[in-house]
Amino acid sequence: MIKLSKRLNKIAELVDFGASVIDVGTDHGYVPNFLCEYKISRDIIATDISKNSLEKSIELTRELGNEKEIRNILANGIVNEERDNIIIAGLGGIQIAEIIAKSIDIAKSSKKLILQPMQKANILRRELNNMGFEIFDEEIIYEDERYFEIILAKFSNYKNEDLKEEDFYFSKKLIQKKDEIYLAYLKEKEDYLWSIIKSFDPNNSRSKKRNQELNSLLKEVKEAIDEISS
Repeated sequence: MIKLSKRLNKIAELVDFGASVIDVGTDHGYVPNFLCEYKISRDIIATDISKNSLEKSIELTRELGNEKEIRNILANGIVNEERDNIIIAGLGGIQIAEIIAKSIDIAKSSKKLILQPMQKANILRRELNNMGFEIFDEEIIYEDERYFEIILAKFSNYKNEDLKEEDFYFSKKLIQKKDEIYLAYLKEKEDYLWSIIKSFDPNNSRSKKRNQELNSLLKEVKEAIDEISS
């Protein structure tokens, strides 16, 4: 029986029952084999750019007897085959956006993108909007003293031109849901921004612009905290 981390377990939970799936950057192949074990999907592609990582996924797939359900492919990104659900987890937000852009037609055809950026979630949100994808839900997991944001998106062929850069820094979905874990995340972000702002030299002209940017961001954080707390 495969036991997943909280982060990977949540990603697996978000897969649609019976969906065809691709897990990009599968690493050890835990999620694909978990999906097989619990009969969530029987049509899975697992890819990784690392031959060593993919060999571990191949070994696990063989060990659990899931060769008929999982195809392990050495690849950099999404293979050219339509999938109901596309998982891209454990990579940077910029890298995830680039992978989607390189396989835009396959990404557009999918019913759900399950994306878990390790950093730069704001850039991923921005680029999804620029490419015409709608973020229809978000989740957040706290594990090993770290927060993991999970973005769910689908192609809508609509770009919201009214959004500003600061709008992508925060999850509107998690704020609307008044998510307690996201509240804790925002409070940590508030403390972090305060510590940076206090470290600036007020007489240094070069730091004034950055100081203004961070104070603007801090204001947004405070407003998000108030909205969840109300």
